[in-house]
Order: sequence, then C-alpha cells, then structure tokens
Amino acid sequence: MSENTSPTSAESPSSSGGARSTSASAEPSNARLRRFFETSEAGRRAAASLKKAAEVGVRFTDVPGDFRFHVVDGRPVFESGKAMDPDFDLTLAPGAVAAITARPDADVGELGILFFQHMLAKDENDKIRVKLHSGLMRLTMRGWLSVLAAGGSKVVSWMAHKGLKGPSAVASALSRLKKG
Repeated sequence: MSENTSPTSAESPSSSGGARSTSASAEPSNARLRRFFETSEAGRRAAASLKKAAEVGVRFTDVPGDFRFHVVDGRPVFESGKAMDPDFDLTLAPGAVAAITARPDADVGELGILFFQHMLAKDENDKIRVKLHSGLMRLTMRGWLSVLAAGGSKVVSWMAHKGLKGPSAVASALSRLKKG
C-alpha cells in the first residue's frame, strides 16, 4: 500500500469530500459532526489517546453557537456549549465538515491529513481555522501529540512533504497557530 493514501488531491480538499447525499447535505454541520464522532472508528481511536482535560472549542461558519469536543471515558463527545479550558478553537466551514464526515471508514492517518488539508484550504467554504491556546507541553500532557502519532507514517510523510520535518518544525508550526 502506498504511504500517500490521502485523498486524490493534496492541494484541493474540496475534491476529497466524495459524493454527498441530499439528506446529509441538508443536515446542519453540527449534527453531521456529532454523528461522525459517535460512529467513526478512527474518531474513537484518536480520542482514546486523549486525557480527560483535553478539550476543543468548535464553531461553524454556517451554524450559530458554541460547541465543544472532549473525551469522557475514552470516548469522543461533541456537544453544544462553550469549551471551558480549550487547548484550541476550531472554526469549520461546511465544505470541511462535509469532506470529513464523508469519510467514516477512514483511518486516523487519513483523517489527520484531511484535517490538515482543510487548514491549508484557499476556498473559505473548505477552510478549518485553528486558534491554539496551549503550548507544546500542555498539548503533549493532554494527549494531542499521541493523536498525531496515531496517524502514523501517513501523517508524518504528508507533514514532511509540506516541509514540517522533526520536532522543531512542529513547534514552529504550533507557534504560528498560537499567534492566530
């Protein structure tokens, strides 16, 4: 199997969204993402690496309100409400949600690459914006780097292809995210 099992175009996340059914696209982004976390094996595997204190604030460009992602008993929980102590905040456009939720059978590495592709997206409908609140030590202590490691060689290869090689490059990228 090729190391690069990412979606067809590494530069065009919108092309990785797959076919969208009429009923799924009519469903609000928050409901789609909640269902994805409840049913995706990769979502459960990634969440298993996270500590109880790990938390993400989530907003959508097409749905009003605040949402939060956290872990309870090693399982992902996505719910309405403001994050209390988020490690980072995400703002997700509908195209990014559609692409991610269209891949319920993807592995952790494939989802990681898809997530990063949408962070780099040029089209605002496909964009994931990240505002980092935690430093490298706190991210490590809360299990986020274990999630990155769970992506395995697929994520490492993709990151290296983008120029992120080694811990110093990852720290530099985190620093840029923290600045906003």
